[in-house]
Amino acid sequence: MSILDILKPVHILAGSLTLIGGLLAITSKKGLRIHRLSGKVFFWAMTVTTLLGLNAGIFRPNFQIFIPIAIISFYQAASGYRILFIKTLNKGQNPKLVDWALTIGMLLTSFVFIFLGIINLSSDIFYSIVLFSFSTIGLYCCGVDLYNYIKRPTNKLYWLFIHIFRMSHGFIAALTAFLVNNSKLFPFLPQVLLLIIPIAIGQPLISLTIWNYRRKLEKSKILADRAIIDKTFMV
Repeated sequence: MSILDILKPVHILAGSLTLIGGLLAITSKKGLRIHRLSGKVFFWAMTVTTLLGLNAGIFRPNFQIFIPIAIISFYQAASGYRILFIKTLNKGQNPKLVDWALTIGMLLTSFVFIFLGIINLSSDIFYSIVLFSFSTIGLYCCGVDLYNYIKRPTNKLYWLFIHIFRMSHGFIAALTAFLVNNSKLFPFLPQVLLLIIPIAIGQPLISLTIWNYRRKLEKSKILADRAIIDKTFMV
């Protein structure tokens, strides 16, 4: 029995906690204790799942597709969690070493994904597509992070939108890994659809959620500005 077989129950437990914690965090009202607690469960369970997923991908050739999924899942969750500790970059707060390490690490990893995708094009185009897809996500997120670290964000609630986007995408990536790893439960669906369905459904919902928050905030700002104007010109 290999070490991976021994750790399989741990992987299953961590994966289950990742999905349950993520689902509770997404569906619970922001700011409530259950939201914060389930978010922490999601993040730490994701960390364990990532480490075990990397081991499976490295030591089992047929599982190598889980390497990019595991890395991008962890990065999304980790950066989405860390943004809660750097909410005032717009006021001069400096990112911590761990934030720089996460971003630079993901940036370099994204370039590695691109390189691996190119050299695998002729032998495994499906794997190359996965690598290109996740490298694109990684490069985009790293670009946003580096901009916020160096140029500084102008929107004071930048952290809220990043938190929603990253944690939600981390959950989508975890769900994708679950579906692909258990593809035998869905024999009527090709594997490529198991990769596409979570993001195809999840991305519009994430965009709608962020748009709704922006709309509410803009409405609140307009009402606040009107109140100031009314007070200023009150006779």
